Amino acid sequence: MKRLLYYFIQGLLYTSPVAITFYFLWTVLSFLDDLIPSNIPGIGLLTLIVIITFIGFIGGFTLKFRFVKFLDEMLKTMPLVKIIYSSVSDVMKSLTGKKKGFQQPVLLRLSLKEEVRRVGFITDESLKDIGNLNDALITVYVPHSLAISGQVFIVPKNYVEPLDASSTEIMKYIIAGGVTGGK
Repeated sequence: MKRLLYYFIQGLLYTSPVAITFYFLWTVLSFLDDLIPSNIPGIGLLTLIVIITFIGFIGGFTLKFRFVKFLDEMLKTMPLVKIIYSSVSDVMKSLTGKKKGFQQPVLLRLSLKEEVRRVGFITDESLKDIGNLNDALITVYVPHSLAISGQVFIVPKNYVEPLDASSTEIMKYIIAGGVTGGK
């Protein structure tokens, strides 16, 4: 009986990730298809891709218009809204390569007395934005595993060791909690 239970649990370990992934994709695609009344499967996803691409295409031209610049500046000055808008905008620009960010993966030592390290990214080497003129300090962002959050550490430069890997691979490694498998 113990052997059967072992095989059942082993089967769950193999099938659960696949089943959950397919269920999630099926739910999202069904939701998108329900937004557009049509009998053609996948039309909702196709429409979403076309709309997002069109907005990106138009956005490339409209960013030069005064209205868009005005709206951007207005959102960046509104209390509470500016925190959310600026943060999301900066992260999206970092992830898409429009702004330098998450480009310098490092191992962060939390203390010179300890051998424990965290994986992160140097995000600011000057600290001028926060009024610090100490050249010996840098900012390191450490994303949380299995989440879309992280912590910001301001540490001496000698607390970090550069990593010889792409930022994409390092981010994937962090988000997956160090369980990324082979390349």
